[in-house]
Amino acid sequence: MAVYNPVASRLTLRLQMGTDSLGRPIVRSRSWSGIDPAATADDVVAVANAIGSVLTYPVHEIQKVDTDEVAA
Repeated sequence: MAVYNPVASRLTLRLQMGTDSLGRPIVRSRSWSGIDPAATADDVVAVANAIGSVLTYPVHEIQKVDTDEVAA
């Protein structure tokens, strides 16, 4: 039976850089690698909030992106 083995994770913050002429948000992503694949959602939010507090633009969305290896 095949299984997933966590290899790596990264934190991606989507930042609202402003709005366009129609009032829609302009969003850009910034990523940090080296996140523990076993990190809980609460841990990820705490780290994202800490990083967001020193950034110029507000955090629009928080993502944790996992990379897994499939072993047969």
